[in-house]
Amino acid sequence: MVELLDALHLPLVNRFYKSCRYSAKAGRGEQVFVLREKGAIKAALRLVPKPDSFRFLRSMCVAPECRRQGLGLRLLQEIETDLDRSPLYCFPFDHLQSFYETIGFEMRSPDDVPAFIRDPFNAYVRQGKKILSMTRQAA
Repeated sequence: MVELLDALHLPLVNRFYKSCRYSAKAGRGEQVFVLREKGAIKAALRLVPKPDSFRFLRSMCVAPECRRQGLGLRLLQEIETDLDRSPLYCFPFDHLQSFYETIGFEMRSPDDVPAFIRDPFNAYVRQGKKILSMTRQAA
């Protein structure tokens, strides 16, 4: 079951991220979606508002024991209506390029995006992160 968490339940997803060794923390003002099986969170992601009606897909995570079973794709497909509401950016790890392309993201040069996306991207790359700059247009 996929659900949008309310602010009261954000600590649940933060515990999930921590159990997956993610340093992510969900905050108020973000849309946080989770996929549960038998009551337990198995996958989560955050849609973070950005200037000019853009949003940023962050902290997409599937529990390690559930990876490569299609849960990430299922989560994204079940919230596709929400994804289509506004243009999205994301910085996936480079080995996930084809996965993100299957759900409508396209490679974007960091030089062709607003500074509020380009600057953090460049900072992550300087830290040695092997990430991509990708976008998905609104429907």
